[in-house]
Amino acid sequence: MFSAMELALLWLVAGAMATFTAWLLKKGATMKTLNDAIVLLFLLSMMAGMFISSVVYLYFASFLTLVLLVIVNMVAMSVFLIPVLMVMISGDRPLGQVLTSGPVSARSLLSASVVVLVVLSEVFMGWTFAILTGAASTSSGALASLVGSMGTYWFIFTMASEMAVTLVLVGRRFPGAFRWLVAIQAAIMVLSPTAISDTSWAYWALWGNSAVMVLAIIFIFEYLYKNREVTAGALNYIVRLLGAYALMMAGLFVWLLYGDLTLFVVSIVAEMVIYFGIVLDERKLSASPVQGWLTMPNWAFALLGSVFLAEFFMGGVLDIQANGTSYFTGLPFASLAGSAVDVVGAAFYDFIVFVSSITASFLFLAMMGVEMGALVVFKIRYAREMETRIRLVLIIVAYAIYSLFLPVFLFAAYLPRVPWIGWSMGLGTAGALAPAVILVLLATYLVSGGLSFFFGSRQVCSLFCTAALMYQGTTISAMSSFNRSSKLGRRYLTSRIPSAYTAVITLVWGSLLVAAVLSYFTSVGIVNVTIFGSDTSYFLYAFYFSFLWYVVWMITPFVGTYGCATTGMCGWGAFNQLISRIGLFRLKVRDSDTCVKCETKDCAKVCPVGLTDMPGSFIGSGEFRSYKCIGVGECVSACPYENISFFDVRNWVRTKLNMPLPASARQAGHVTSGIPLDLRLFTNNTDPK
Repeated sequence: MFSAMELALLWLVAGAMATFTAWLLKKGATMKTLNDAIVLLFLLSMMAGMFISSVVYLYFASFLTLVLLVIVNMVAMSVFLIPVLMVMISGDRPLGQVLTSGPVSARSLLSASVVVLVVLSEVFMGWTFAILTGAASTSSGALASLVGSMGTYWFIFTMASEMAVTLVLVGRRFPGAFRWLVAIQAAIMVLSPTAISDTSWAYWALWGNSAVMVLAIIFIFEYLYKNREVTAGALNYIVRLLGAYALMMAGLFVWLLYGDLTLFVVSIVAEMVIYFGIVLDERKLSASPVQGWLTMPNWAFALLGSVFLAEFFMGGVLDIQANGTSYFTGLPFASLAGSAVDVVGAAFYDFIVFVSSITASFLFLAMMGVEMGALVVFKIRYAREMETRIRLVLIIVAYAIYSLFLPVFLFAAYLPRVPWIGWSMGLGTAGALAPAVILVLLATYLVSGGLSFFFGSRQVCSLFCTAALMYQGTTISAMSSFNRSSKLGRRYLTSRIPSAYTAVITLVWGSLLVAAVLSYFTSVGIVNVTIFGSDTSYFLYAFYFSFLWYVVWMITPFVGTYGCATTGMCGWGAFNQLISRIGLFRLKVRDSDTCVKCETKDCAKVCPVGLTDMPGSFIGSGEFRSYKCIGVGECVSACPYENISFFDVRNWVRTKLNMPLPASARQAGHVTSGIPLDLRLFTNNTDPK
């Protein structure tokens, strides 16, 4: 065991090496000549060689080993001195004149070499100190010892310190937004739960790590909303960083469930590479040319996919924190045995069970609510109409009630005693169908259908449903441009009902009805049909709303926003849209001539479901009604003439009673800038004040 004085000495050495490495990285960020680069590589190589040698000696401690290591290091030093001497003799050259004809610049090659040497140095330094203090052992396999040492504070805290010192030294070179992001990287590194072998540290570090990561995701989303055109280097940094965070959360999930650190330490190395790569070449963050990320569907898909995976595994991590590993080990997985068809079917069933166990959990929904809810809060600040602001506030309230409180705290208490009821209207196998349940089922259709008749399907798709929160925040709502630019999204434009929609909605409702009938017949003992022991409707509900819905959300860049409504995958939404079409809800314009003269047709450009035929209807009849319209109201906000308004039961009653309509529905608004607030953001990338 090391004494307190010896541990303090080791930490002093580790701190000094971290500071020295940070200083070298600063030199790497400002290197301009070949001599600067070679000297830097020489120093880093010697440092990496020193710690690699120390690990070798600790594994094979003997006088002979020591002599051999000294000889090897002296030879290596001599070899590395050769290019230094050659440059000094032949004369120094600017880096821009070296390897200019190759596919990769000299600076990129040198930066990659510096990153590799820094990572090697830090890995073997942490391994050395971990072995010396007993945090890692030479008696175990080398790989297990290495992985174990990289999960300790000797590696993690040293790396975090190095990242922090580097940020202090070169932070001013970063654009303001990215200075915060790299600082968040260092904070997340510090909050690694494996760093200290203490249950309290692991518990609070996991919560802190998750909270900081959520803040980072919100920050990235809002940055993208305010900056529709970003440099390629910045876009690459963002998506790589989010990918590393997704890998980190997956690693923590595996560690908590199985005790294996391998994936987690891989994610740490990935984060280090991303961090030091951007430190050495921060000019990529601001160097032109810039690219419009809303014209890059593959990049946007990588963004949404990385965010979802990070949140998914974060939800799994916190589920284990709250409920223990039994939360997953106790899931009703099917046996992977039998014929090939049986194995494939069981594997698919197990996959859906696993995914839905997280996506339907309170902690996952709460985290997604915080992230997407923050974007809705930002949208409230930018909204022009008071009605829109009120509805956005109600979206957050509705999400908290319908997605969190009711299913988690209320239904969970009574679900075991009554047949299962979900938005798919499936009935579970908890017992025979009681009259009270039939009344609840009918009342659900009656109440929701009535609201859609009077106020439009906006009461579901734009208010009560989870989709409202997920799609109407600033950054995601901006992705409505993919409705018009993506190949698949263009197929669903206008009010026309394409054959693909008809096929999907028929399949969805057909499957839901069949599952509901089988579920009911099974509950009363007429048949016994289940899916690997699970109720048919319950499984189908989990498949549609706990798995497929998130897939459709992630592929927004290829299908456009509100894919659940435009493709027909949401049966409940389709029912309410049908009632809305024959109901009182519609959009009206106060002056059709204004629409004739309008050159921008902004109302159609921002529609989240791609109703590009809207202007023509306004010009022809002064109003717009469509089965697809879900009443989000982006068109109302985007109209530069404030010419569009909602018409629903409130206006209908006033008309029947000969009462004056609200000012917003009868008076033409004045034009201040010709461009609405949200569209100004889209066109000039400025932060609204």
